[in-house]
This record gives sequence, C-alpha cells and structure tokens, in this order.
Amino acid sequence: MSEKGKQKIRDVLQAVKALFSESTKPSVKDEANRWLSRFKREKEAWIIADAILSQPNLTRNAYYIAAYTLRYKIQWDFYDLASKEDRKRVCDAVLKHGANHTQDGIRMQLALAISGLAIQLVGSEWRSALNDIVGFFKQPRTAMTLLDILTVLPDECNNSKMRARKTVRKQALRIFAGDTDNILKVLERYMNSAGSNVSLQFKVFRCFLSWVRHGDISPQSLVQDPLFKYTFRAVENEALFEIALEVMGELVLHTEDMKRYQPAVKVLIPNILKLGPKYLEAEKVGDSETCKSLCRLFVDLGEAYMPMVLEQGIESKQTIALMLRCVGNMNKDVAAMTFNFWYGLSRDIIDAHRKNERESKPGVIRYFESPFLELVGRLKQVMQYPPVIRNFNDEKQISEYKRIRYLAADVLVDTVNVVGIDKVLQLLLRELGVEWDRYTVDPNKWHGVEACLYCFRSVARCVPRQENEILPKLMKFILRPELEKQYALRYTATLIVGRFNDWINNHPDFIEPLLKFVVTGLGNSLQLVVSSAAYAFNYVCIGCREKLARSYVMQLFEVYQVSSRLHLRERKEIIEGLAQVIGKLPLENEIYLKALTSLIKPLAEVLRASIETKALHSETTKTRVSEALDLISQAFMSLPPTNCKQTAVLIMNLRPFLDKLMEGYLKDDSIMERVCRCWKYGIRAAKLEFAPMLQPLLEKLARFFPEHPHSSFLYVVCVCVNEFGKAPHPQYQEVMKKAYIVFSKQGMATLNSSQAFRDNPDVVGDFFDMQKRYLQTCPYIVFGCSDLVVQVFKCALVGIGVNHKDACQMLMRFFATFIKMGSELRLRYNKNPDERLKNAMAMLEKIMNHFGESMTIGLMEGIAGRLPYTRIPFVVEVIEELIKNCPEAAKAWVGRAMARMPATEHPTHEEFLQNLFARDQNHFSQRDQSTFSRAIREAVKDFSTAVRSHLR
Repeated sequence: MSEKGKQKIRDVLQAVKALFSESTKPSVKDEANRWLSRFKREKEAWIIADAILSQPNLTRNAYYIAAYTLRYKIQWDFYDLASKEDRKRVCDAVLKHGANHTQDGIRMQLALAISGLAIQLVGSEWRSALNDIVGFFKQPRTAMTLLDILTVLPDECNNSKMRARKTVRKQALRIFAGDTDNILKVLERYMNSAGSNVSLQFKVFRCFLSWVRHGDISPQSLVQDPLFKYTFRAVENEALFEIALEVMGELVLHTEDMKRYQPAVKVLIPNILKLGPKYLEAEKVGDSETCKSLCRLFVDLGEAYMPMVLEQGIESKQTIALMLRCVGNMNKDVAAMTFNFWYGLSRDIIDAHRKNERESKPGVIRYFESPFLELVGRLKQVMQYPPVIRNFNDEKQISEYKRIRYLAADVLVDTVNVVGIDKVLQLLLRELGVEWDRYTVDPNKWHGVEACLYCFRSVARCVPRQENEILPKLMKFILRPELEKQYALRYTATLIVGRFNDWINNHPDFIEPLLKFVVTGLGNSLQLVVSSAAYAFNYVCIGCREKLARSYVMQLFEVYQVSSRLHLRERKEIIEGLAQVIGKLPLENEIYLKALTSLIKPLAEVLRASIETKALHSETTKTRVSEALDLISQAFMSLPPTNCKQTAVLIMNLRPFLDKLMEGYLKDDSIMERVCRCWKYGIRAAKLEFAPMLQPLLEKLARFFPEHPHSSFLYVVCVCVNEFGKAPHPQYQEVMKKAYIVFSKQGMATLNSSQAFRDNPDVVGDFFDMQKRYLQTCPYIVFGCSDLVVQVFKCALVGIGVNHKDACQMLMRFFATFIKMGSELRLRYNKNPDERLKNAMAMLEKIMNHFGESMTIGLMEGIAGRLPYTRIPFVVEVIEELIKNCPEAAKAWVGRAMARMPATEHPTHEEFLQNLFARDQNHFSQRDQSTFSRAIREAVKDFSTAVRSHLR
C-alpha cells in the first residue's frame, strides 16, 4: 500500500478514536463524525476499509467502522466495482473478514455486506452465492455469522434503500427462495446441535422467521419440517416465547391459502387457540406486552383463516371468544389491535348473508348476532375515558384517547351493519340507563354515561330519519338539566345534537328545545363546550335550514349578534350555519338581501372603523381586520350559488372597504391574502353577476402587482378565469385577454432569474397555475398572444430547476398541460374546424420544436439530481405527456439530454430509453392508463437512482 494509503488508515483510526473516546470534547466528536461520513463516500474507502479489517490487534470500534464502511459501499456505491475482477476481489475479501471477525456488531455489518453482494450478483456472476456462503461458514465458530447472513439475506432483498434496481432485488429473492428447503435443513442441523443453548435456538428461530416470511416453503415441506413442530414447544420457554409467537404469526400468514396448506393449518389452529389461558393469565397480572403479543397472533389467525371463523364450528367460537376478550382488555392499544378483524368479519358476514339469501339458505347473521351485540358493550368500554380523567378541562390529556375512540366508533358502525341499527340503539339505551343510575349515586362516575353518548354519536349516520322509538328518548335525556353539571356530558351531548341534524329536521318538535340547548352551551365556561355548541349550531342550521328560514331567522340573528365575544373558530361556525339558512330565504321583497346585509354589516362596520382609525397598522387593528375578513370570506363561501344577483349587490356595497384595505395594507402579505380571499369567494358566490366589478378589480390588481407582487393577486385572476374564461360574451373575453397580457408580463418581470424563482415560490405556484388555467379554459387567448406565450414558456424554462415543492409541482403541471393541449386542440379542430384553433396548433408546435429539447434537458437534469428525489413524480407527469403526444421527438430529445450525463448501469442509457418508449401510441387509447403511468414512473425512478449514484 502506498504511503498515502497508510496515512489515510492512520487518519481513519484517529477519527475513530476521537469519536468513541469518553474524554473527547463534543465539538471534536462532531467533527470526527463528519469526517468519517465524508470518508465513506470516497472511492478509496473500499481499499482502506479492507486494509483495516485485515490488520490485527486494532480496537473493536475500528473494525466496526471499517465493516460499516464496506457495507455502505456495497449498498450505495456498488457500481464503483466496474470490472468482474474487482467484484470478485471484494467478494473474497468480505467473506474472509466475515470469518475472521465474529464479534456481534462487526459480524452484523459484515453479514449485511455479504448479503448485499449476493443480491447484486446472484443473477449474473455469482449464481451459487447461497451454497458458497453456507459452505464457507459451515465451521462451528462461524455458526452465528452464517445465521446472521441467512437471516438478513431475504429481508435485504426487500430493502428499497439498497441502491439496486427493484428487478435485481426481486430476481435475487426468487433465486434464494428456490433454495428454501436446503436452508431449512441447515437450520434443522443447528437446532439439533443447540442442546440447551438458548441463544443459538433464538438465532435459528429468527432465521426461520425470515425464510417463512420471504421464502418458498411447500405445504409438504412445512408440515414435515422439525422447526415447525419445535415452534409450538418453544412457547413454554420464557426466553423463546416472543420469537415463537412471531414465527407462529408468520406461519399463519404464510398458510393463508387454507386449502393448499390444509395439513399445516390443522396443526396451527389448535396450537394457537391453546394459548388462550396464557392470555388470560397475562391479562390477570397486567402483563400488557404479553397481551399484545398474543392478541397480535390471535388477530393474525382470525384474519388469515376467516373461512374457518365463518364456518361456525367450535374453533370459530373459540376464536371469537378470544377476540372479544382482547377487546375488553384494559389496555386500549390491545383492544384496538382487533378492530381490523371485526371489520373484515362484518364485511364477510354481510357477503355470506347475501349469498345465502340468493341460495335460500339459513342466514349467517343469526349465528353472529350474539357476539356482535356483546362487542357493542365492550366497544363502549374502549370508548370510555379512564378514571384518571376526573375533569374534562385538560384537552391535551383527553386528546391522547381520541384516536382509539375514533377507531372504535368505526367498529361500532361495522357492528350496526351486521345486527342492524335498531338492536344497537336499544342496547345503547339500556346501557345508558345503567350508567346514569351509577352517575346519580356517584357524580364522579360520569365516564360510562359519556361513553354511551359517544356511542350514539358514532352511529348517527346509520339512524334513519324516521326512527321514532329510541331517538326521542335520547333527545329528552339530553335536555335534562343535570347534564349541565358535568362538562364531559354537556360536551358530548351537544355534539350529538349536531350529528343528528337530519333526524331533528324530520322531527320539528325538537328543533326549538334542542336549538335552545345548543345556544345555552355558547355561554359555557369551558371552551370545549363552547366549541361543541358552535359546531352543533352550524350543523342544526345546515340540516334544518328550510324550516329555520321559515320560522327562526330572528332567533338565529340574536345568537349572531352576541357571538362577537367568541373565538374566531366558533364565529365561523355560526356564520356558516346562518349563511346556509339565509340561502333558503325567498328573493321577494329583498328578504334575502336584507338578511345577507344584516350578516355582513357588523363585519363591514369593523372594516370601516379600522380604515378610519389613525392606528391602521397597530397589531390590535390588524387582528380585528383579519378576523372580519375571515368571517366575510366564510359567509361568501357558505352561500348557495342560487341568489347570485343579490349577492353581487352586497359585494358592490362592500367593495369600497376592500379597495381601501388593499391600498392601506399593500405591504402586509397576511391581510392582503385575506382581502383576496374575500374577492375569491365573493366572485364564486356571485358568478357572472360579478361582471360589473370584474374589470375594475383586475385593473387595480394589475396596478399594485409590479411593486407588491402578492401571489394572492394571481390567485384572484385564476378564479376570474374559471368563472369568466368560458363565458360566451366577447366583453368578458376581452377583459380576460387584457388580464392575461398584463399579469403575464408582470409575472415574468418578477420571475426574471432562477434566483427569483427560488425567492418567490408562492408567486411561481400561482403564476403558473394562472397560465395552466388559461390554457385549459380559454386557449384562444393564450395562443392569440403569440409573442407573449413564447416568452412565458421561456420564463418557465428559467425556473425548471426550482426545488420548492408547490412551486415545482405547479410549474411541471404547466408544462404537462401545455404539451397535452396539442392533442386537445386537434380534437376540438376535428369536431369544429376553426381558424383560431388551427393557428393555436401551429403556434404550440412551433414552441415545442424550438424549446422542447431545452425543456427535456431541464427535466432530465432534474431527474439526475438537480431536483430532490421527492420531486420526480412531478417531472414524470411531464415526461408522460411528452411520450403520449410527441413520442419520436421526445425520444430524440431524451437521448440528447442523456448524452450530457455520465454512463450508468442498471439501467444503462440504452435500457432506460427502451423502457421509457417501450409502448406505442395505441396503448394510450386504452381505458386503463395506470399500467402505462406506473411503467414510466418506475423507469424514471430507476434511472434517477442509477445516475445520482454517479453524481454523488
């Protein structure tokens, strides 16, 4: 080795010493860690790591870093080994090191390195890899090394982080799986020789687990394999209990085809069900980890062997009994593990029931009705807050249990699908009575009542509007004044009112008392209850809007008038609900307009007062303005699209305030975004009735944009394009054309360099969204401005490497839409020949001929590393449209772009081109495009991985 290489070894050993020494300063450790991270990426790291592992009497840490470096190089830089001789030399060296270094951490790194080599080469140069590895490490002293290699080998075939093509890894797994029976014989020999060596037994089981999961074990081999039988004895050994359960679970998944693996299934089912007493014992002593492990196994059994469960035999009853027991576990995480089983079972029961009905067979639902009704009670316990929650004012503590409650609510709906809503409601009402009696004796025991109410809320969408037996009793229960004493009960009861809004609409006698109940909650001292009351108010208004519009408008406005003291979120709920009711008011005598004015007027007054104040830019004023604008936006967003004319009148009255705010807050991006949001939803609510304000608004935005390029201005233009771009009136077309010209020029002036693209990602996103919408909605305007559209395309090319996620996505969508317009314009022209369409097609073709190659080079550079890997799906969208719309030109462009890049392997440049352009245009007319899209995406990702490895 050269003196330079020897010095490098000394540098590595010094860095290792600094990294692991307790006396080293943290800053020095950090620098050593960074140095080693850089070192492992260097090409000479292959030789240095090999040399360190070959030297005797070094520290364990030095050997570990060297082994890790070799593993890293094999996983990430394998293509550094350009020749067959290089690869053979590394294989021999790594095998030798694996035999020499048998300490735990070092051994595992070398096992992963050997596995990586075998995966890369077993399909080509090292077809006997598995046999060679087994033979090389057959000595007793390397038993643990061999077991480590055999354990990680099938797992690594599925390691997407390894820089090997998916096809290479799949091929390797297929080859290795073909040797499964031989590997099982090796494991059998080790197990027979293990005696009382529990560590070796554990290793064997871990390896067996890996090959069951990824190997190809025939039904006959499995049932005859001694390890299969050893597994059931291993559960009696405390040290092997967990691994034995894992193996059993994997065996269950492997034998999911019950007919094919019938002999093994007949052994597995009774041996797993025999573990029921172990679960009961673990539950009794509070051993949550054992309960989880056993519950996971029972769930695997039930899900994989669902036909057995549906057979209604003794094993079916035992399985369901175990599942019910697991649902009742005090640890809610254990209970949640069963939820997917109950969903699958309910779905299969319903399918079997329908089939039996068609074949006039006895219904399967009758058999499962009893356990599913028992499940309802156990789900209620899962939803019940634990006794440690005594007060309901700690939202953080409560939120920890919300996820489990949501999941349990879904299972309750599955139960309704099996036994019917009537029986579930009856059971819940009985449970509610029992829990209420407990609560009246001890007010601290509110948890059961609240859980019952939550159950009612969970099945609300399953209850028919005509239900007249249980729901009236529930609503009368909710109206009890005693519920006001406990925040939790008040909160959940209020949410129930909102959920049952459609039922309430069908039972008008309950509207007034329940609405009064909800409104009272707005004055509650607990914010959670106030939020629930605002939610319920909104949903009652939505569900009962026609009836409320006839009789309750004045009462609703009384609520609105006092809602200004509430938080913004609750005020939005109230405004949304009230706007829904206003939308059902008659247009005669300007009733609708008067009500809408009453809704907006207090908010407009806030804007007027703020505009007139001298402290326009104080934080207090800005907060008031921001909230008022948010509420106005919410009102416009919630209005129905039927009363556009009167909505436009209101917007016209509001316009002076919005204009003044735009002028006063030009430098405030946050408030300007809120003003533009008002315009956005106002335009959508007024639709074409907004026309008188269209041109003044666009002219004002155009005047402000050069000095204050707020992206929200561009989004307002996007909304105008959507509403007026397709309007037939030539006046609208002329206004939209002027807007296109002005904002295209101003947008390009802002985005005049690649740095400008990086500095203004919001403007990039909205600018190219505007361009895309113009292309889709009114292409005549775009291609009618021939010089301008060329400049826009050139501007897009400047920013083709922008990294920002949303900006990159919108830019790529612009490119994809532009290319796609070629075929869309041809379709339109074939249906209706038009000179404008002909000119547009000619202009688009001219632009693609001039700039298509530059665009493709930019796209390929992005794939090669200019863009983050996570942006590749956006680029794929453009490449897909290129291949569909101009395949011959695209192939030439891609080829020339690749000529600028380093050569790659797996795939080579030629293989990538072949994969990318493997399908002819006839494929694109097929109904299912997903196969084509997936093939393009996989080809691009494989090439990106290959080329990035050479550019690191």
